Amino acid sequence: MDKETELLNISNKNEGLRSKMEEENQSSEKESELAKAGEREALMKLGSVTEEADKSSRRVARVTEQLDAAQAANTEMEAELRRLKVQADQWRKAAEAAASMLSSTGNNNNGKFVDGMNNYNTIAGTMGSPFSEDMDDESPKKKNGNVLKKFGVLWKKGQK
Repeated sequence: MDKETELLNISNKNEGLRSKMEEENQSSEKESELAKAGEREALMKLGSVTEEADKSSRRVARVTEQLDAAQAANTEMEAELRRLKVQADQWRKAAEAAASMLSSTGNNNNGKFVDGMNNYNTIAGTMGSPFSEDMDDESPKKKNGNVLKKFGVLWKKGQK
C-alpha cells in the first residue's frame, strides 16, 4: 500500500500542478490579449495624432500662403497709394498754378494771360494769339474746350 498511496499522492500533486499550469496559461493568455488590445489602442491613438498633425501642417501651409498673398496685395496697394498720392499732388499743384494764373491775370495785359504765342483772356474766357484782338464770335463750347486745353497745358507743366 505504500506504493499505492505514494502513487496517489504523486497523482494528486500532478493534478494540482496541471491545474496551476492551466491557470497560469489562462492568466498569460489574458495578459497577452490585454497587451494586444493596449497596443491596438495605442496604434489607433498614434494614427489619430498623426492625422491631426498632418491637418495642422496643411492648415499652417494654407494660412502661410494666405499671409503671403495678403502681404503681396498690401505691397501692391501701398505702391498704388504712393502713385495716387503723387498724382494727387500733381493735380493739386496744377490747380494751384491755374488758380494763381487766373487770379493774377486781371492785373496785367488787360485781363489777358500771355503764354508764348497763346494768350488766355480770363474776363472773356477766350484763347487766341497775343497779337489778335478779342473775338466775340466764338461759341461757348469752343471757349470751354480752350479752357480745358489750357488746364491740360498747365497740368503738363506741373508734371515736369
